[in-house]
Amino acid sequence: MRDSTRHRILSVARIVFAHKGAINTTMEAVARAAGLGRRTIYTYFKTREELLDEVIKREKENIIRQLSGVATMKISPEKKIIRFMTAHMNAIQYLIQKNHLLKLEFLKGSERIEIFRKEVDTHEKDCLASILKEGTLSGVFLIEDFENTAILTLTTLKGLESQFILDNFGKSCRGKLELWQKILFRGIKASA
Repeated sequence: MRDSTRHRILSVARIVFAHKGAINTTMEAVARAAGLGRRTIYTYFKTREELLDEVIKREKENIIRQLSGVATMKISPEKKIIRFMTAHMNAIQYLIQKNHLLKLEFLKGSERIEIFRKEVDTHEKDCLASILKEGTLSGVFLIEDFENTAILTLTTLKGLESQFILDNFGKSCRGKLELWQKILFRGIKASA
């Protein structure tokens, strides 16, 4: 019973935070939306910040779980990287569409977003480095520095996010992602 109430509070809080924003959300608003008393909310979460932190933690865990799933798929390393990049952008799209207030936060690179992303970025870098190492060991890639190649790949991917957000994740965005994947795998130099 206690776990189901906590889960209900977190599910409702995610929606309330998404619609009102972190600053405008009150414990009273979460309690009303959950059909609970404010005291019940305070039984589980001492402050609004603690509740927000838990909502954010669950979002991070969900993204990390999705990306880990791609990294451990039984497919070729090249396909893993393609799916990983797509999963990355899908996660951003999902967050933005679910919480329209995050759109501005992502576009301006707010401190709140950067704090949220730090753990996810570290995990993404590790997943990419693992895929790159797997590909090199199997003879698909020719990479000497897995970690820095993963960092460069992730940095480029993150650089595309603003354009994707501004274009509302339309068709042109997928084309840009495919172009980046071709450049990553084949380079820009003509064969000799």
